Amino acid sequence: MKKAKVLLLLPLFLAPAAHAGKVETIQQVLARQCDKKVRYEDALTLVRLLYLSCIPGTYVNVDEKCRVACLKPNSGAVIGR
Repeated sequence: MKKAKVLLLLPLFLAPAAHAGKVETIQQVLARQCDKKVRYEDALTLVRLLYLSCIPGTYVNVDEKCRVACLKPNSGAVIGR
């Protein structure tokens, strides 16, 4: 029974680490290109916008004053549209 609980809870602990590198990259890009410091939680919400649902080679409007190139490395399937 304990093993079953551990196996059920394990994905919950690993899920935040799935986007860890992407979040730091978003924070660095926004700091460099927009002179904007973004909290971890706010950068986490931008993962979908800047990595998953954009088309490589295009620009994404983060807000009124900040426009960043899509961070998706290749032109695979667009997710979330």
